[in-house]
Amino acid sequence: MASYNTNTSYAIQPLLEKLSSEDSDYRFMSLSDLHSILSNKAVALANDSTTTINRIVDGVLKSLSDNNAEVQNLAVKCLAPLTARINDTQLTNVLNRLSSFSITDTDGSLGSTALRTIITNVPATNAVGKIFVGRLLHTLLPNLRNSTDSVDVLVDLVNRFGSSLTCEQVGETQNALIGVLETGKGLVRKRAVGALGALSNHLTPQLWDNMMTYLIDSFNQGVPRDRLRILVSVCGTLCKANSVRLSPYLLQLTGSVLKSLDVEDDDVRESALITLDTFVGSCPVEMAAFTGDIITVGSRFIKYDPNYAAVDEDDEEMEDADDEQNDDSELDNEFDDEDAFSDEDDVSWRLRRCAAKLLDTLIETRPDLLSQLYTSIAPLLVSRFKEREETVRVEVLNTFATLIRQTASTTAAAAAANTSRRKRRMSDDSMILESDPRRQLPDLSGRVFKLLSQHLLKMSSLPSKQASLTVATETVAVLSSLPDEFSLFIPTIEPAMSQGTLRTSIINFVSILVTNHSLEQLAEYLHTIVSVVVAGADDKFYKISSEALAAAGDVIVLITTPSNVDTSKYIARLHETVVAKATASEADLEVRERAIMAIGQLLIYARSTLSKKEKDADADILLERLKNETTRPATIRSIENIAASPSTDASVFVNKWVNEVVIELAGLLRKSNRAIRASALSALKVMTEKFAPQIDGATAAGMVSVLRGVIVEDDLQFLGPALSVLTTLVTTLGPLPGDITDTVVDLVPKLTTPITTEPLLDLLSAFARAGKAASLVSALSNEDILITPTGAKALAVVIVRGGLVDDRVAQIKAEAGRTDNDSAARSALMVLGEIAKLLGGELPKDLLSHEFLFQQFSAASSEVRVAAAQTLGAIAASNVDTYVPVIISQLTPESSNAKMLVVALKEAIVLNSSSKARALSLAPYTADLWTQLFALDLDASSRTTGGEKGSVKAIAAECIARLTTLDPSKFITELQTLLRSSDVGTRSIIISAVRFLFSQNDASVALADEASTDELLRPVVIDFLALLEDPDLENRRLAISAIASVAHNKPNILADHLSRVLGLLFQDTFIRPELIREVQMGPFKHKVDDGVDVRKAAYDSLYAVLVAFAQLRKADLQLDVMTERAIAGLDDDHDVKVTSCVILGKIAETDASVVATKLDMLAKKFTDVLSLKLKETAIKQEVEKHGELQRRAIRTSQQIQAAFATAEKSADAASASTEMSPAWAKYLTETLRTKSAISQ
Repeated sequence: MASYNTNTSYAIQPLLEKLSSEDSDYRFMSLSDLHSILSNKAVALANDSTTTINRIVDGVLKSLSDNNAEVQNLAVKCLAPLTARINDTQLTNVLNRLSSFSITDTDGSLGSTALRTIITNVPATNAVGKIFVGRLLHTLLPNLRNSTDSVDVLVDLVNRFGSSLTCEQVGETQNALIGVLETGKGLVRKRAVGALGALSNHLTPQLWDNMMTYLIDSFNQGVPRDRLRILVSVCGTLCKANSVRLSPYLLQLTGSVLKSLDVEDDDVRESALITLDTFVGSCPVEMAAFTGDIITVGSRFIKYDPNYAAVDEDDEEMEDADDEQNDDSELDNEFDDEDAFSDEDDVSWRLRRCAAKLLDTLIETRPDLLSQLYTSIAPLLVSRFKEREETVRVEVLNTFATLIRQTASTTAAAAAANTSRRKRRMSDDSMILESDPRRQLPDLSGRVFKLLSQHLLKMSSLPSKQASLTVATETVAVLSSLPDEFSLFIPTIEPAMSQGTLRTSIINFVSILVTNHSLEQLAEYLHTIVSVVVAGADDKFYKISSEALAAAGDVIVLITTPSNVDTSKYIARLHETVVAKATASEADLEVRERAIMAIGQLLIYARSTLSKKEKDADADILLERLKNETTRPATIRSIENIAASPSTDASVFVNKWVNEVVIELAGLLRKSNRAIRASALSALKVMTEKFAPQIDGATAAGMVSVLRGVIVEDDLQFLGPALSVLTTLVTTLGPLPGDITDTVVDLVPKLTTPITTEPLLDLLSAFARAGKAASLVSALSNEDILITPTGAKALAVVIVRGGLVDDRVAQIKAEAGRTDNDSAARSALMVLGEIAKLLGGELPKDLLSHEFLFQQFSAASSEVRVAAAQTLGAIAASNVDTYVPVIISQLTPESSNAKMLVVALKEAIVLNSSSKARALSLAPYTADLWTQLFALDLDASSRTTGGEKGSVKAIAAECIARLTTLDPSKFITELQTLLRSSDVGTRSIIISAVRFLFSQNDASVALADEASTDELLRPVVIDFLALLEDPDLENRRLAISAIASVAHNKPNILADHLSRVLGLLFQDTFIRPELIREVQMGPFKHKVDDGVDVRKAAYDSLYAVLVAFAQLRKADLQLDVMTERAIAGLDDDHDVKVTSCVILGKIAETDASVVATKLDMLAKKFTDVLSLKLKETAIKQEVEKHGELQRRAIRTSQQIQAAFATAEKSADAASASTEMSPAWAKYLTETLRTKSAISQ
């Protein structure tokens, strides 16, 4: 393509002149260059661009009348980029001339193609839409009855600019299209049906009702067959376009469509079956009433073949065991003569195909009817496997495959649900199992495999064979045992491997077969299975070879299962094939990778069958492939699988091989490729765990050198595994060559997350046991290290695991008693606490006296006081009988150390909740602790602890909750009573405690199991809901926020009270004027809303409830009310606005039809949000909040649109397609699109 300057007038001028050339080649080339210029967005036109574009428009439009077809086609192509460069006036001129051209053009198609090109490519703004609608509509409507091109243009116009149509224009268009349906002919009427579907999204309620009335009246009055076919097609098209609006009329329309099946016209019947298919797919809930009729209709027409009566219908539906031999002969004749009958006028096969599709849709949308479908439909489908028409036979097979897939998915879901309620409803298990459709499938499976074997043997049609293999694959995936007739099917797959298009399907079938069945079940078929895999592996097409080698891995796992079956010859055959592919340099990379993975599986599972020479050779292949850059990733995965498998015998691999592999993996940690480094480190970790005793000192030294570099990088992804590798080495080999302890110590103050601190502490523990404890204690005693969260844990681990408790505790205790250095005292106390946690029951009773710790409660530093309290709790957890009574005796209302004692108590309860044995040790004291906690005067405690009333209450509430968790049957009833207390402070503590209980989703440490705890909590919910109306605003806020916790963690105990919960939450979303007060701040008055925190909590809880029950209890969520309150929240506080947007997005995803009724209001609210501009004096926080809200509004709008698009494709009638209001369409095309572009 030629290059052009920014000013293109001089380049365009000669091109336009050549458009008038007599030589068609000149005209074509000039248009080609002109198209290149217009398509290049980087090329700007000259300053006089208006004149230039006018001349281009004239030239291109003139070329549409060229006598050369290629020039005409290129002129149409030029219109696409040209529309992006013309203004509204020029666009109107183009439309005028094209409209006239399309009318006068003898062909007509060129003008309509030009118009459709412009409609498709022009920017879809409201102003442009009005131009198109105003100019084209009155030209198109009069020509609809005689021109399919006009109908096609109308469809594109409505799809692109339907929102710009006025109500009158929509009505005129609807009437014109109905006129075409009544008087039009042939293809025009068919195109008009599609146009009505496009227009249906823009019909007003009145026009929609008129359309439905017209259809119903036409059906009732009776119409000719050709019109009846069109009316039935219109019903299907409208349902596909707008099933929600059609659903109220579905009862009448379905009845009329079913009646049309009695008309002796195959075209009418075909349209009726297609329409019923659409009804069932788009409105399964509404169509549930017609399930019996659909099954009857499908069963009737799937065997409708009036021109062929080779087999009696009764014989098709049952199989007599006495006539089995005759039946086989009949089947052979069927397949041998499948093309013997031919009638070009016979269209009955189309009805059979549509009936099969109808049944397929019914099976897809009604999995709850599987048992009934197996009785009524499955035998019929199997009998129709003998269908003589190719397309129908394939559809029947696909329908049966759908039935099997639904069986697998439905029974899997039922099994999961059954497991979750097994403890409470053991009696239901047998009932569920009896209704399991998989119990009905074995009765048919023999007949299925018998017919499928005939398909593969007798038929030449590839689609039928492909569909047969799909059915076989789905069937063996579901069956737990194979029928006797399977022996007829399995021999047919090996000959079928000669057809290349079937090979992948056959290999997939083999893979599924060996994965889902035992060696004993498949023993007699192993020769065929292995032959298929080997043939596939040797295939010249790499994809087939790769899939076969992947299947070989599954076969290896099967045939190496311990049993009495001799599989050595099959293992040898697979081994030979796999090794040949892994070492073949000419093989594709994917093939070699799959072969390498298969070698790994052989070394894991076939170690007792392969000779030592073969195993050594295989290991050497892996080592060689590990050094090759292309095959390295697959080899690393294979080696990792070998090391990680419990079935691997480490003695199979010689020390030399282990050390070479480890050195190679360690060397890869220096590579720049991050993915290779990650996989190499993962493999190295499991290799050291499996083969650590075989690693020699030189190899260990090299590993330490490499791992030091990894640790120094401080890359969290690699740090944890690297530390784990070092831990394994130290544990196995003792002190490592090359001192790395200094590097490890440097890590201690840097690491805070459990993912890295746990491997670090494990490594320090290993070092301490290996004799490095003394030097590590010295290095870790640095105050800068001990002040960090990990420092005290690290030092405690080294002291305990290194056996230095007796030597070091006295010194640490002395540090803890220092009054001149609060930081040192705090660190020492933290170390003592960690030592107590590690020692547990082995903690010496004289380690620390409670008197010493009580002295620290009076320290000037709050950090020292808290550290002393936590240490006391840690010691008390290990010595319950000694220390807990002391805490109880000191925990009195008069105590000045109440807060510290509560902190200590919390620490003790938390530590003793780690196991049921430790929880039992605390059980004798729970009642006294409960009494003392409620006896505390928290207000007095707050005064003696610096006014931290909130923190004392929060800690006390957590202690109460944890005590309840330890023994729920004992304390939940007391909690329930205290919820009704008249004291505001007591209710506040109990609300916080219950909220903590609701947030716990793991009750394994309780003295009762989780199910029992949840059952005990159920009555609490009833009393707790009353606190949602607590007169104290803070208590109400806490109670409302607790609803979010229970919805998130324990929705099952909230389900029975869902209606009441929603009512109370909705009530708290309203702005209460009595809670708004004026505050004088200097010369200014500000309004303060005391109820805003309650509303925030209410909206947060509404969202939590919506998320928890969106799938399970959608009908009970009152989504219409929730939508109204969320829209109201868009006028509230900033946080409420953001949460309201989130709620609206989730509602749209749950049920788009609910949001569809509020689109006009949403369009106005979102427009206000996105159009709001801040003052120039706005502070940074206001700007950030404003930006957050606008982004959230944009995101919610996109979610709503995505939900609409999903609903239109969904088979769920409750969330099907929605009507887009004009106001919403305008908001999308103008406000949202502009704002989204700016935001991006």
